Amino acid sequence: MKPTFNFHHLMRDHSLAVDLGRMTETDAATAVARAIQQTLACARVNFWNVSGPVGQRAMRRITGYDGRAARVLAEPLELRETTGEFFRQLHDNGCYVCPDAATDPILREIFRTYLQPTRGVTMIVAAFYLDEKTWGMISCVHDAPRRWTAEEITALRKCASELSRRRAQVLDVQGR
Repeated sequence: MKPTFNFHHLMRDHSLAVDLGRMTETDAATAVARAIQQTLACARVNFWNVSGPVGQRAMRRITGYDGRAARVLAEPLELRETTGEFFRQLHDNGCYVCPDAATDPILREIFRTYLQPTRGVTMIVAAFYLDEKTWGMISCVHDAPRRWTAEEITALRKCASELSRRRAQVLDVQGR
């Protein structure tokens, strides 16, 4: 039986719960991270915020879920931009797919400082935007070789699109 990739529907439902005050944005993101991790059977899923000027951007983990340890990833983590190529490709394509993090020249520093110590072998990352700037991303990392399917990539991209749409709605309601 094929898994169902309706994470964006789950995100929409949790967004409503946030609007109604039934859960926090972090709790909603954590629940979605866990659902993504379990459905895609990857090692971990993280939601990241991106901030700073081009060339000096930082990725800060908002929340995540580690399926191997069966735990929420709530501790602060910040990764700094190196060459800018990762963000350029992420912005241009909306998604970055890496089949082998150890040999990817764009991820050299992130591999050395984060992926290798956490046994990250392969990953997909989907960006979400605010006013055409990368505002954040969702990353799925796996600790063994694997080929991400087009359906998995599309599902993650739909999640990111839902976050972009949601953020734009919130800002419109607040009057930007």
